[in-house]
Amino acid sequence: MAPTWRVNGLAFVIGLVVLGLGAGVLLYRWRASQVATMIERDLSTLPQDPEARLQRWLDDYGRVILRQALVQLRYEAEKPWILSHTRAAVRNSSAQEVWGIDLGELPEGLARREGLAIVLELPAAHVLMTGAIGGDKALNVPHFEPAAPPFDADARVRSIVEWSLAKVGRSLGRDVPGASLRVETLSGVRDG
Repeated sequence: MAPTWRVNGLAFVIGLVVLGLGAGVLLYRWRASQVATMIERDLSTLPQDPEARLQRWLDDYGRVILRQALVQLRYEAEKPWILSHTRAAVRNSSAQEVWGIDLGELPEGLARREGLAIVLELPAAHVLMTGAIGGDKALNVPHFEPAAPPFDADARVRSIVEWSLAKVGRSLGRDVPGASLRVETLSGVRDG
């Protein structure tokens, strides 16, 4: 009787795992070198002038990054608002004024470059609706009674957006030395 040759199942599985991991490592190293070459080529084409470099950032990436950051701040998908506050005698009553900005009304050119600053210009805060708002986020919206002093809704919207874009502003300053990100609102009606 001729001896039969058998493959050890455990050794076969271990071999397949090692082969798969090895192929993954080789593929990763090959692709990583291609990406590194592309990045070096892109960096070599960047303008040396800081203002031109900042304009290129705004044109290539900035507007998309800024718009997406604003979308993430919206109150709800159905209510694409950044809320500043509410005002009524009773929170969430039918007579409650809801103040903020409507992201659905944002113009295409909401960001521009001024020297070494990217300026994000938002519309003035105004009454978006009268009535109750729901959801978990309603408790995070400041509420004032009618007799309370006027509230600067624009400042509240700016602070929310500045907080959201803080990391973008810091990384922008590292990429283009001296660059900054500024949030402005058009002057609007003051609450109260």
